Amino acid sequence: MRLKIFHFIFCLLATFMLCACATQQRKGRQVLKAVDGGQINPSQAFTSAQKLFIRYDMEGKSFYLQANLKELEENPRLSVLGLSVQAADGKTTPAQAQAVALAGTDWFILLRDTLLSLLPQNPMEGRVIFIQNYETMLYRRQDGTADLVELNDAPADVKLVGRVSSQAFRTLLYERLKQAVIATQAPYTKYLLTLQNVPLSPFLYVDVEKDQVIQLKLPDYYQVEKEMTGLGFSLSFIYSFFVKSHLFGVIKAPFTSTHRLVSMGTSTLYTALPPKINDLDQVPPLASSGEEMDLQDFNKWLDKHVSRQNYKAHVTLLIDGEEFFPHFILAMQRAQESIFVRTYIFAADPYGLKIADMLRERSNDGIDVRVIVDELNTILNSVKDPEFTPGDHFKMPKSIDDYIEKKSKAAARTHLNTWSNFDHSKVYIVDRKIAYTGGMNIGEEYRYTWHDMMLALQGPVVGRLVKNFYETWSFTGWGGDYAAAYRKLFSKRSRDVNREVPGMINVRLMYTKPTDAEIFKAQREAIRRAKKRIYIQNAYFSDDRIVDELIKARGRGVDVRVILPGENDIGIMDANNRIKANQLFNNGVKVYFYNGMSHVKAALYDGWAVVGSANFDKMSLFINSEMSLGIDDPAFVAELEQRLFEKDFTHSKPMTQELDIGWASFLVDALTNQL
Repeated sequence: MRLKIFHFIFCLLATFMLCACATQQRKGRQVLKAVDGGQINPSQAFTSAQKLFIRYDMEGKSFYLQANLKELEENPRLSVLGLSVQAADGKTTPAQAQAVALAGTDWFILLRDTLLSLLPQNPMEGRVIFIQNYETMLYRRQDGTADLVELNDAPADVKLVGRVSSQAFRTLLYERLKQAVIATQAPYTKYLLTLQNVPLSPFLYVDVEKDQVIQLKLPDYYQVEKEMTGLGFSLSFIYSFFVKSHLFGVIKAPFTSTHRLVSMGTSTLYTALPPKINDLDQVPPLASSGEEMDLQDFNKWLDKHVSRQNYKAHVTLLIDGEEFFPHFILAMQRAQESIFVRTYIFAADPYGLKIADMLRERSNDGIDVRVIVDELNTILNSVKDPEFTPGDHFKMPKSIDDYIEKKSKAAARTHLNTWSNFDHSKVYIVDRKIAYTGGMNIGEEYRYTWHDMMLALQGPVVGRLVKNFYETWSFTGWGGDYAAAYRKLFSKRSRDVNREVPGMINVRLMYTKPTDAEIFKAQREAIRRAKKRIYIQNAYFSDDRIVDELIKARGRGVDVRVILPGENDIGIMDANNRIKANQLFNNGVKVYFYNGMSHVKAALYDGWAVVGSANFDKMSLFINSEMSLGIDDPAFVAELEQRLFEKDFTHSKPMTQELDIGWASFLVDALTNQL
C-alpha cells in the first residue's frame, strides 16, 4: 500500500514538473516573440562578470536576455553572439555592473546621416550598400531626393556608380558613432543599438573601448512550417528516384541512360582500385629556379586530349555571396529578353524564394525565364531547415520548380538522376549576353555564410553556354535524347550577340561527361607538368589519384598547398578530408583549414587557373554533369592568386601536426572513394 502511495506521489510530482516546464517554455516563446516583434522595449542593460544583460518587464514580471561576452575573447573574429532567456533575480543591479546605454532615436539619426554621406551627387545614380543581411540601393531620385530600397526593387534605369560592403559600412557607421560619443562627452562606453525588421536579431552591441561591434541573435522560438510532410517526402523520394529517374528517364533517354550506366560501372571499378600512395623518402626543398610549365605546349596537349572549346571572354571574379548575388540580381532586374538558370540546388529558404519571386515577376514582365534544377536535390531541400530562422509567416513550399511556375509565365524543369547522375553545374545566363558560373547554388548559405566563388563572363563564350543550356533544356523535357539530338542537329543558329572585343582573354570549357572525364584529365596533367606551384582549394577531396600526383609534385620541389574547409557540411567527407590531409602533410604539402565552410572549387598550376563546379571526388570527376574553366591569362591568374589564395592562406589555420583520425578510417577512405 505504501508503495502504491509513493508511486502515486511520484507520478503526481513528475506530472507537475512537466507541466511547469511546458508552461515555462510557452512563456519563453511569448517573451522571445514579443522582443522579436518589437512589442516590448528593454528597460535596462548592463555588463557584469563578462556577461551582457538586457532587462525586460512584461506582465508584471522581469527577465533578462543574456549573452556571454567571454566568447569574444576566445574568438576575436566573432561577429554574432547568441542570447538566452533568464528570469530576473530580484530587481537590483549587481554592484560590479557597468551600465550600457540604450540608444533610441539618436541611433537612427546616425544611421540616416551615414547613409546620406554615401548618396551619389547626380540624379538617377545609385550605390549598392550592404546593411546587415540586406542588399540595398541608395540612389538619388530625379528630383534630387534620396531613396533607399532593397536591391531587387531598385529602378532599372538607375546608373550604378559604386558599392559599399557590409564590413565597410559597419566601419563607417562605427567611426561616426565613436565621434558622436566623444562629442557628447557621455559617461558611457557601451551601447545597445536597436535594429528593426531583422528577424531574430534585435540589437547591435557596441563597446567603444574595445572596438567591438557585435550582432546579437535571439534563440529560435518556433519551427519552420513546411508544405512537405514526412510521408510526402518519403513518397516523393521513392517516386522521383525509382519511377521518374529509372523508368521514365530510361524510356525518354535510352542512349544517355546506357552511357551513364557504363560510366557508373567503369568509374566504380576505377576508383575501387586506387593507386598505392607512396610516401616520399625525403621531402626536398622548394625549387628555386622560378621556372614554370610551358603553357603553349600544355594548351596543345589540351587541344588534343581534352577539349578544343576555347573562346574569348571578358571575365570578372566574384568572391562570396556579397559580390555575386547583387551582380546577378541587378542583371536579372535589367534583363530585356531572357533569364536562364541551371543549378544543382535552388533552396526553398527565404533567400531562395526571394530569387524565385524575382524570376516569377520578370517572367510576368514578358522575359523568357527558364529554370533547370536537379530532381533529387529539389526534394531533399523541401525538408531542409533554412540557414536562418525566417519569421512567423514563412512557409516552405513542396518544390521550388512548382513554386517558380505558380502564378507566373516562368518554366521550370528538373534533371533526372538516372544511375545516380546529378547535374552539378551552376550556370546563370541573362539576355544571352552575360553568364555566371562557378560553385554557387541559390540559397542562404551561399549568400551569407559559405565561402565560395563565381565568374561573370561576357563575350563569345556566352554563346556556347547558351547552346549548352538549350540542349539541356530539350533533354530535360519529355523528348529526352530525341529532343536534344534534334536541337543539336536541326535547330536554327541563334542570333550572335556576343562578339569579340579587344581586351578579352581565352577561356577553355571543360566538362565531366559519361566516360569522358575532361576535368580530371586536364588537372592531372597540369599537376604532372607544374614546376613552381600548385594551389588548390576544394571542399571534398577524396580522389586518391589526385593525392598521389600532388605528393609526386612535392617530391619534384613544387610548392604544393591545399585549402580545405574547417567546417564541412558533410560529416563523412570531413572525416575523409582529415585522412587526405594527413597523407599530404606527411609528405611536405602545406595544408590549411579555412575558418568556416569553404565551397570554393579553384586551382592554380603555375600560370594556369581552373575555376568551376567540380570537386576532387568520384562524383564530380567521373559521374556528374560538371563544367570548369581553364584560364591562362597572366592578369587573371595574378588576381586569383591575390584575391583568393593569398587572402585565404592568411585567413586559414595551417596544419602543424598530424590529425587524430578514428580507427575506422580505412572504411571511411574506401567509402568516400565512391562518393
